[in-house]
Amino acid sequence: MDTAAANSTAMPAPSEQIGRVSIVTGSQATVELNARAAAENPTVGKYMGLIAGKCLIIGMITEVGEQAVAAAGNGHNYRKVARLDLIGELRSEVESTRFQRGVTEYPNIGDGAKMLTESELRMVYGAADADRAHIGDLQQNPNIPVSVDIDQLVSRHFAILGATGVGKSSGVAIILQKILDTRPNLRIFLVDPHNEYARCFGDKAQVLTPRNLRLPFWL
Repeated sequence: MDTAAANSTAMPAPSEQIGRVSIVTGSQATVELNARAAAENPTVGKYMGLIAGKCLIIGMITEVGEQAVAAAGNGHNYRKVARLDLIGELRSEVESTRFQRGVTEYPNIGDGAKMLTESELRMVYGAADADRAHIGDLQQNPNIPVSVDIDQLVSRHFAILGATGVGKSSGVAIILQKILDTRPNLRIFLVDPHNEYARCFGDKAQVLTPRNLRLPFWL
């Protein structure tokens, strides 16, 4: 096991933890943040790790807020909390530490929480190789490349969602180009009613339009 992988899921010292798990549901968890959290700046969109034994459960922060806590004299104190969507695990294996989607071991109430390090984020987003294609860089840290497993991508349903103008069409074009680069024998049928992709793939694509489409008589 390399040093980076071995250290990435090691149990952090209590002084490095920024909170504790207070609520767990099937797909989400809530973390009570401590004083150290202010220095780590756990904002929406960042990733947090929940320490469950030898497994580091990965969650994306979807909400940061405060909860009222009863105090002496019928008053209230407030504690800061972060809510996470649980997306996967960093799990130590015999020779390495690997990221896997889904949660097989849920955290317990009181388990520690920490922000992910750069090395842990690199394991989550993978590295380009014969099966994984580099499609861009992480928005919150441009030093971390983002790769996708092409075989897993094309063997299941997936969607690219976003508001108008955020770059969905450009993202689709990049992913399709990477699929063709990595698996040149694959055939892709692209329905393009707005004619957005006709020039994206050069001689790799055969573009059918009402002008050149010829159907057999029986069809």
